[in-house]
Amino acid sequence: MTDTGTVLFLKVMNYIKKYLFVFVMAGFLPLNSMSFAADDAPRNVVVWISIDGVRGDYFGRSETPFFDRMMREGVYSLALAPVFPSLTFPNHVSQATGATVDQHGIPMNAFYDRATGRSYSFPGQSYLLEAEPIWVTTERQGRRTAVFDWVISYGAFDGVKPAYQGSSYAGWKTDRERVEQVVETWAADAHDQPLQLLMGYMDGPDAVGHARGPNSREVEESVEKADGIMGDLVSRAINLFNERKQPGDQLYIMVTSDHGMSEVEYTVNPYYLSGIAREDSGGDEAIVLTSGTIAHVFIHNTMDEATRLARINAVVEEARQHDFVDVYPHDDMPEHWGYNHPTRVGDVVFSLRKGYTFNRGTRGVVAPRSETGGHIGMHGYDVIDNPEMDGVFLLWRYPEPLGGHDLGATQALQLHATVARLLDVDPAPTAYPQPILW
Repeated sequence: MTDTGTVLFLKVMNYIKKYLFVFVMAGFLPLNSMSFAADDAPRNVVVWISIDGVRGDYFGRSETPFFDRMMREGVYSLALAPVFPSLTFPNHVSQATGATVDQHGIPMNAFYDRATGRSYSFPGQSYLLEAEPIWVTTERQGRRTAVFDWVISYGAFDGVKPAYQGSSYAGWKTDRERVEQVVETWAADAHDQPLQLLMGYMDGPDAVGHARGPNSREVEESVEKADGIMGDLVSRAINLFNERKQPGDQLYIMVTSDHGMSEVEYTVNPYYLSGIAREDSGGDEAIVLTSGTIAHVFIHNTMDEATRLARINAVVEEARQHDFVDVYPHDDMPEHWGYNHPTRVGDVVFSLRKGYTFNRGTRGVVAPRSETGGHIGMHGYDVIDNPEMDGVFLLWRYPEPLGGHDLGATQALQLHATVARLLDVDPAPTAYPQPILW
C-alpha cells in the first residue's frame, strides 16, 4: 500500500472506530460489539463532581450559566431519586457502588455495628464498604482513577485503591480547593496510561441549606458559586484533555447531587420518642443513634432473648403513638428501602415525616424548631413521600454535544453502571446493572 493509501486507510479506520463508539454509547450497539485493539480504541475521560445537597429546583431559581449550558448541550435530570435514607453517606456510597444499604452497609452518616461493637461517625476508610465502588471497578479493569473527598473513599477496598487519593477528609478546604485538587492531579500525572475517571466533591449548598433553609436566597447564592467553580474547572479540563487526546477520545463532565432538602418545622427528641431515658442510651439497655431524620435503636443482647424482644416491642408501641414518625422493627421495614442490613441497622428504625428532624436537645417528645433551634433545612426522608429529596444529574460531553435532553426521573443506583458504560468496563457484580440511557 502506498504512503498516501496508508494514511487514507488509517483515517477511515479512525472514523469507523469513532462512530462505532458513538453508537455504543447511544445504546444502539452492545459494548462487546467493539472488537478493535484496546490501544487504538477511543478512550473516554469522565470527571464526576458531586455537589452535596442540590435540590432539583435550585437551578431554576439561581443564575447558573454553566449548569444551564450543561443542560442545553448535554443530558440531564432534575429528578434524580436518592436511595433510602436520603442522607449524604448512604447516597454517595449507593451512587458509587450501585447498591442499596443492605448490600453496601453504610446506613447513616453515623452508625453502630453490632458485629464489631463499634460506632462510626462520618467514617472515611473504604474497608467499611461491603460493595465495590466504581473507582475499584474501574481500576480492576485497567483504567486509572483519581478520587478526592468522596465519601468513604480513603485507603484500599479489597486490596485495590485509586492511582491518586487523599488520606482523609479535610473539612477546612473550600469547594474551589477541593475541585482544583482534582484537576491539578490530572495536570501533574505523567503516567503512560491516562487517568480516565476523576472524582471530586463540593459541600457548599448542603451546608447553607441546613443553616439557612432550602428556600433562602443564601442557598441560591451557594449554587451560583458552585456554578462558577464548575465553569472554571471544565475550562481547565478541556485544555488538559486537548493536550492528551487521541483521535476519537471524548471528555465527559458529570455533575450529581446526593439528595435535596426540606424546611424544618419541628424537632423530635429520640429518647422520649422511644421511651428510653437519656442516661440509658449507650448503657446496658440500648444504643440510640440519629442522623438527620433517621434514628436507630439497638437493644443490647446482654439480656435474655424474651426480655429483649419485649423491650423492642415496647419501643415500637411507644413511638407509634405519634403520627409524625414511621416506626419499623428491623425485620418489618418496607422492601423498597433496601435497608435491612443484618448488623448495622437497629432493632427499631424511626423515619420522620416531612417537616420534622431529630434534635437531642428538644424538651419533651416534639417541639417547634423556633423554640429548640438547630437546622432550618434537613434531608433523609423517603423520596416516595417527599419529592423534595430529589437531586440532580447533569452529563456534558466534549467535543461532541449530547443534544440537550431532559431524561425525566432517574435513579441514584444507575450512576455506577452509567460510568462503567462510559468507560467501557463491566459494572461490579453487586451493582444495579441498568445505566442511564439517552
